[in-house]
Amino acid sequence: MRSSSFSVTLESLLAASSLMGHELEDRSRISSAQDVTLADRLASGTAQVLRDKSQRDLFCVAPLDILVSQRDGQKQFHLLELNGTGIGGITNLPQAALDAMLASLAETATSFDDPEGIVLLAVSGKESETCPRLNRLIHEKLLFVDALRYGLEQRFGEALATPLSALAAQAGRGGRNLPTVVPGYIKDLLNALELADDGTLWLHGRRVMGAVNDRFCLNLLQRFNSQVDLTRFQTINRCFAAGSDKGIAYSLMNDYVSQHPHPALPDEVLYAHAHCRESLIETVLSWLGDGRQVVIKPHGTGLGHGIEFFFSSNESRDSIVRRIDASLSQTAEFYGMPGGALPYTVCEYVDACRITDPAHPLVDHKFELRVVVYRDGDELRAVPSIAKIAREKCDAAALAAGAVERRALINNITASGDTAKVCGTDYMLPLCNRQTMELLGLSYSDMFDLCEFATGYVRHVVDQVQDRPWRFGLPEVATVPTPAALATQAAPVPLARAA
Repeated sequence: MRSSSFSVTLESLLAASSLMGHELEDRSRISSAQDVTLADRLASGTAQVLRDKSQRDLFCVAPLDILVSQRDGQKQFHLLELNGTGIGGITNLPQAALDAMLASLAETATSFDDPEGIVLLAVSGKESETCPRLNRLIHEKLLFVDALRYGLEQRFGEALATPLSALAAQAGRGGRNLPTVVPGYIKDLLNALELADDGTLWLHGRRVMGAVNDRFCLNLLQRFNSQVDLTRFQTINRCFAAGSDKGIAYSLMNDYVSQHPHPALPDEVLYAHAHCRESLIETVLSWLGDGRQVVIKPHGTGLGHGIEFFFSSNESRDSIVRRIDASLSQTAEFYGMPGGALPYTVCEYVDACRITDPAHPLVDHKFELRVVVYRDGDELRAVPSIAKIAREKCDAAALAAGAVERRALINNITASGDTAKVCGTDYMLPLCNRQTMELLGLSYSDMFDLCEFATGYVRHVVDQVQDRPWRFGLPEVATVPTPAALATQAAPVPLARAA
């Protein structure tokens, strides 16, 4: 990547953040505590080589969120979700992993084809109209802007970066337009985009060549009723549907574990897709009646919005319906999805491990792990990033009675930090760190298994993007399935099915 005597460091941006708009979050305490030797050993020892060079443009980075449970004295890892290029917390990572990630993003940008086109960098935040949340990691996105701009410069010789407001002001002035990176909040970009009759996307008179942020890409398809021509719009990652819809990610997980069984992985993720309110209600009631504890998860959302837990079949139907409707209403309001962020994924609740050290300030708090998979040339590599810790203590008796606080069950750093009005780093620990591993009861062998699973699973996902694109709603021809068809097609299928 290029260097410049006019570069501004992230430290300077953080110091001046309150002057420029809102406080930003400094993650240097986490990154400096990562063991770079351990990170390199795990990344190199568990790397997966891509099938061939044609897959390089299909994937850049995806964090996996993993719950840890204890079964027969052994740790077991449960995939919660496959995130994507909207990743927050890249400054948690060791420098080598961050450099490789940015280099792969820049390389992908060299494949764009319009010398006057634009690339969108969509940022989460401002979900609520009444109380918009400003992203406290917005400075990290500047690293992505620079990487994309560098890639465009390599391709076209010149490139710009400009805010959405400036792009609007420039519209219609005429003259030569340079390829441009446009960062913006997801909702602002969605409201400004237009779809042409030929399925191309336009923003203030400029064609949109592609976008970074998996959730944004799925929201985009839903907003335009799947009429976007995905042969002329590049999504970085191409597996964006799996990064936005947990049911699709679980379907692919079940494929993977059937081919690569491991005692540290469950034999199957039990889940169902609910495509309408009535189906969602009946599925929750049916599963509770069978003695299962249930979690519902909307698609295309963030910050734990819309996630609800149901622990007892003794809860009244009216109460269950009221909570489901509240979830649908919240996702409809925050994400502009009429009727709510359907399809929802219904899955079994996993009683995750807690911090057990009585001397630790977060003792009895549940935690989950984040492992980041990134592309480094022709390899997929994994690095342990952080342990995400719930804001509230999870009392076993309250859990058994179905009366535990929701904040004790959600391990979302942004939500915990924003609601508690504290720094998100108060609810995270550096995961590539032997002291953290010891605190969480994890051995080097456990971490190796986890990273090996992460790269193997993502390699399977990337292969499926090429071999069975219909599972992701991607075109084999120029037509794109509807969101309902996408969800239906993503259900588990026999591996012998032809592409």
